[in-house]
Amino acid sequence: MRVWAVANQKGGVGKTTTTIALAGLLADAGKRVVVVDLDPHGSMTSYFGHNPDELEHSAFDLFLHKGAVPEGLPGQLLLPTSDQRISLIPSSTALATLERQSPGQSGLGLVIAKSLAQLWQDFDYALIDSPPLLGVLMVNALAASQQLAIPVQTEFLAVKGLERMVNTLTMINRSRKVPLPYTIVPTLFDR
Repeated sequence: MRVWAVANQKGGVGKTTTTIALAGLLADAGKRVVVVDLDPHGSMTSYFGHNPDELEHSAFDLFLHKGAVPEGLPGQLLLPTSDQRISLIPSSTALATLERQSPGQSGLGLVIAKSLAQLWQDFDYALIDSPPLLGVLMVNALAASQQLAIPVQTEFLAVKGLERMVNTLTMINRSRKVPLPYTIVPTLFDR
């Protein structure tokens, strides 16, 4: 399974839209895709027809076990979407409390990588929609990924956000065996 993160440390640049578009393109090409909504706003979860405030289980459940993901749990969290080739691990607002609930807890940075490792036979691709804040959720997205898409608006402030993201990526790549390759995706461009 190939794992892509869609991340940028600036909000409103099209991370969720980019993730959804990539999932649709891959599904149209016959690939089985799991999308992971790590943004506490839950926009991707809502897009796929699920209300993040009404779900009994979400990606937050993966973090409740001190970094050890119980066997089978990721599969229990999968929700269907309108496309049979796309499944969703949904978000919830509880993800916003993760940093406060687990300060200094070891192993939290690899929870999503461990979870996706349990699903590798079921999917061709995993796409992770990351929140715009550098924290345990974005670190999880980057640690689990083999490729990074950085959506960037074609305007000045967004370019500043890109600089921060590239600096973060440089720091993270120091601890990786293989540097995380990235693609800059121009978004919200008007001709």
